[in-house]
Amino acid sequence: MRITIVRIWLAVFVSFISFVNSSFAQLPQKEPRADYHNQTIPKKEDQTKEGQLQSKPDYLKIFASDTKSILTAPLRWDKSDWLTASLVTGVTIGLYACDQNIQDWVQKQRNSTSDDIARFAKPFGDGRYTLPSLGTFYLYGHFFEDEKAQRTALISLESFVFSGIFTQAIKYTGHRHRPSSGDSYSTWDGPGLASSNLSFPSGHSCAAFSIATVIATEYDDIVFIPPLAYGIAALTAFSRVNDNDHWASDAFFGSAIGYFTAKAVVGLHSKKEKDRNLSVYPMIDGEYAGLLIAYRL
Repeated sequence: MRITIVRIWLAVFVSFISFVNSSFAQLPQKEPRADYHNQTIPKKEDQTKEGQLQSKPDYLKIFASDTKSILTAPLRWDKSDWLTASLVTGVTIGLYACDQNIQDWVQKQRNSTSDDIARFAKPFGDGRYTLPSLGTFYLYGHFFEDEKAQRTALISLESFVFSGIFTQAIKYTGHRHRPSSGDSYSTWDGPGLASSNLSFPSGHSCAAFSIATVIATEYDDIVFIPPLAYGIAALTAFSRVNDNDHWASDAFFGSAIGYFTAKAVVGLHSKKEKDRNLSVYPMIDGEYAGLLIAYRL
């Protein structure tokens, strides 16, 4: 019964975004002004087809390219990036020092309401539910020719995969014991291949924020989508502490990985989109010949 309710909630969430996206029509785009006669400029229909082709790149090649860019990103960080990384590390260390006290307090305050909230939010960080939902969202975009929906679904998938890889690598490097084990918050086993004691960082929190951040960024023109997406992701992180499956530092650091990985992936795709929006057309006007440069906004 609970699984059925969760699936219904996920379906409603995807349908809600799809409905909102189709309800907010985009303003007509201005066509490049033509001040020359006989110039060879593609017809509107051709430009539309060209735009559709440009907006549907080979995502396998892009994924490979993005993998290299993401892994080598620290080599290109500026001062602000290093400051952000330092702040995230500092907050994580601060929470780590207070993990036991936080966990004891949360468990004392735990009640049926917090359990219901956790039960609702937890699946949003579970790939068994989120991945089929992304697939549904992509199919919606495909059949209804909504390129933004397709783009969002594919970028969300990429963000989910990248952040998941980072999270699993850290988990198997540290092997931190979960609070439910009854062991101290400072109990770590170190590197290994064992599938137990994988508390740090939280995979559910990471997954929820890796997808929520993409949705919030892509649909930031709709005022209530970002708070809705981030709110659900935050509740997912809360569910892990409430259910005594993760320490507070686990949930925070996992959320940070998901958020910043998603921002990096969206940034890479946005840059590629801008590069594709620049078009050059041949122009012939009697005695003169040249090129017409157009940028599609």
